[in-house]
Amino acid sequence: MELLYKHEHLTCYNYEKGERPTIEKVSIKRGQSWNISSIENKVIFMLKGYLVFSFADIVDKGIHEGKMMLIPAGSHLKSQAQEDATFVVIRLHNTKHLCDCFSLDLLLKEENKGPKPGLHYLDINERVESFLSFLDTCMSDGLKCTYYFELKAKEFYFLLRAYYTKKDLLFFFYPLLSHDLSFSEYVAKHHNKAKTVLELAELMNYSLSGFQKRFKKVFGISAYRWMKDERSKSIYHQINSTDKSLKEISDEYGFSSPSHFNDFCKANFGSTPGVIRRKKITAKTRLQGKA
Repeated sequence: MELLYKHEHLTCYNYEKGERPTIEKVSIKRGQSWNISSIENKVIFMLKGYLVFSFADIVDKGIHEGKMMLIPAGSHLKSQAQEDATFVVIRLHNTKHLCDCFSLDLLLKEENKGPKPGLHYLDINERVESFLSFLDTCMSDGLKCTYYFELKAKEFYFLLRAYYTKKDLLFFFYPLLSHDLSFSEYVAKHHNKAKTVLELAELMNYSLSGFQKRFKKVFGISAYRWMKDERSKSIYHQINSTDKSLKEISDEYGFSSPSHFNDFCKANFGSTPGVIRRKKITAKTRLQGKA
């Protein structure tokens, strides 16, 4: 079936033309890379193939077809296809409610019903598979209206609410959850713009004491400790998953000398940055040899 009046759709100002459409389909060949700096929260649905990715302190994790995963805002993801891969990406502009009667923070009531949350996949079940198949057909026809995509993203939330357990959803969405979603989402999206707790407080129009109090209540740890942990994750990612020289990384994060950078990595990661990178290169070479 053809899309009628295609010219009217293509020239409409609501037609998706930006670099970050609400929904997009990505296909890459074996050995190709797909890298993003995630401004919004995203869900990736693997339709075909196998993807190996790294972000934050997650290194060389794999996802294969039939699975979906959440990429939190503020993440810098690098990935490579180990075989030809096709996946759909949905950017989540709403991360507060699955439906009008169920906010995401209600999932925290399930918090004591499983293992420590981390990165969790969800299976693409029969209903979501049908949802993706129809979406793919319409996109192939040329239907890429912003409003249509927003409705499809909302439909995906309804499917999660209807066909997945609260326990599964808790693990899947855990990186986003707090009892104050507006605050935690803003922190996740904008903390990279600040070097200190004071700068982040000012960015969010808080006094330092007011910000620290609210932060501790929402995240359960001090803002200083949280920002320090996030900085460590970012440095670890840069060493493992980028082509930047160690000097560039050291300078970017304000280390006064190579020895200071080495000491930081030993204390936080157990090895010097040179050793960490050599292990990564060796592991990558072995992986390529097996391919």
